Amino acid sequence: MGPTEKSFSQVKAILGKLDRSIDEVRARRTTGDHKPFPIPAAAPAPLIVPAARAAEQPSNRQNSPYGRATPLPSGG
Repeated sequence: MGPTEKSFSQVKAILGKLDRSIDEVRARRTTGDHKPFPIPAAAPAPLIVPAARAAEQPSNRQNSPYGRATPLPSGG
């Protein structure tokens, strides 16, 4: 099953836009008409608030240097 005519047309249109964009950039570069790209204003840093910790529940786990994970047994 090959590509449909609609898919072919969409790809052809995308490639045409890409070609035009490349041609525009090339023309600007060769004529010296450089316009800097707009730099978006820096957004303020989001406020990070630590989540409330759940009440500490007694754990029957040992304090492992691996955290909650346990190491894989050696293949002996």
